[in-house]
Amino acid sequence: MIKVVKRALIVFRNVITLRRLRKFIYAYIKKIKYRKIAQQIELSFSKPAVFIFQHQFFDCSAKHCFNGGAERYVCDLADILTDMGYIPCLIQMGNKKGHFWQKNVDNLEIIGISVKNIEDYTAFLQGFRRYEFVIYSGYTDWGTKIHPNILISHGVTWDTQDKDVHSQRILKVIQDVDNFVSVDVNTISWLRTTFSKTLSKKRMNYIPNYVDTKKYVPLKRKNDGKIHLLFPRRASAERGYWLVSTALPYILKKYQNIVFDFVGFAHTDAIRRDIKKLSGQFLGRVNHYVVKPNEMIGIYQKTDIAIIPTLYSEGTSLSCLEAQACGNIVISTNIGGLANLILDGYNGFLINPDIYDLTDALDRALSNPLLCEKISLNAIEVAKAFDKTIWISKWESIIKSI
Repeated sequence: MIKVVKRALIVFRNVITLRRLRKFIYAYIKKIKYRKIAQQIELSFSKPAVFIFQHQFFDCSAKHCFNGGAERYVCDLADILTDMGYIPCLIQMGNKKGHFWQKNVDNLEIIGISVKNIEDYTAFLQGFRRYEFVIYSGYTDWGTKIHPNILISHGVTWDTQDKDVHSQRILKVIQDVDNFVSVDVNTISWLRTTFSKTLSKKRMNYIPNYVDTKKYVPLKRKNDGKIHLLFPRRASAERGYWLVSTALPYILKKYQNIVFDFVGFAHTDAIRRDIKKLSGQFLGRVNHYVVKPNEMIGIYQKTDIAIIPTLYSEGTSLSCLEAQACGNIVISTNIGGLANLILDGYNGFLINPDIYDLTDALDRALSNPLLCEKISLNAIEVAKAFDKTIWISKWESIIKSI
C-alpha cells in the first residue's frame, strides 16, 4: 500500500512539473510572438514614438469610438506630444483573432492588437523597446511596467459599489510608476493617507481636467418659454443614469415647460429600453442622441441646467467644466473630484448621490431665477481657472522633466 502511494506521489509530482514546464514554454513562445508584433509597430514609425496604453478607445473591432472623457483626454494629449516633436500612438485591445488594425484620430494613431484577454494585453505591452517614453492611461493593473513611464489616474477607478478595496493591489499599480498624474485631489489624498509611509517620497502631480474657455462660451439665446435640462455623459450606472431616470417623472410632471436631453452613448440594453420608455411617456420632452465632441458646445449653449450625478469612479469631469464655462447651472454629486470643481451654492449645486437631494436641488434651481443668475456668472468665472492653456503648460512641464 505504501509503495502504491509513493508511486502515485511521484506520478503526481511529474504531472505538476510537466504542467509548469508547459506553462513556461507557452509563455516564452507568446513573449517572442508579442515582441515581433511590437517590433513591427515600432519600425512603422520614422522615429521613436510615445506609446499610450489604454484598454480601449474604440471597441475591439474598431467600429465604434467610446467618445468618453478618457478618449478626448488622450486626443488632446496627443496634440501636445505632436507639438513637442513626438509621434503619439495609442495601443489598445483589438480582435481576439487576426492581425492588428490601425486608425487615425487627429494627431493620434490608434492600433488594436490581437489578444484574448487583459492579461495577454498587459503581457504584450512589455514587448516594446524602441520608444521615447510610455504613458499608461488609467489607474489599473498594467502588470510589469516599462520605463520611463507616466501613469494617468482619471479618477478613483477602484471606487465601485459591488466590492471593498484590496489595498495591496492598488499599491502594486503605483509602486513602479516614474511620473504619476492625477486629474483630481481625491485620488492623491486617498493614496497618501492609505500608504503614508510607503509612498511618502512618491511625487504625485495634480493636473485637473480642463476646458477651452475661448470655445466654450455662454450664448444668449431666444426665450422659447422652455427650460432645457441636460445629461451630458455616457448613460451608464456609474455616471448616475438610474438616479436621473428615477427623478425625471416627478420633475417633468411638476414643471410642464421642461425639455430633457440625454446626450451620450447608452451602455446597456436596460438603459436603452428605459430611455425609450421615458421618451414615450413624455413625448417630445425626453430626447436621446449622440454627437461628436466638438458639437457639444452648441448643446451646452442652449442648456439651462446640466446634471452630473455620478455615483462612483469619478475624476474632474470635462462635462462639468464645459457646462460651467457655458454658464449652465450644474447640479453635481459630491463624488470623486467633482468637489474640486463645485462650491455648493456659489458656482453650482453639490449634492449627495440620492434621489431626494437631486429633486430638491432641481426644485431650488427651477424656482429661484435670481440665485441661478448669480451661480451662472460665478460658474463662468471659476471655469477660467481650469482653462486648457493651464493644462497644456502643466503637461509640457511633466514631459520635459522625463
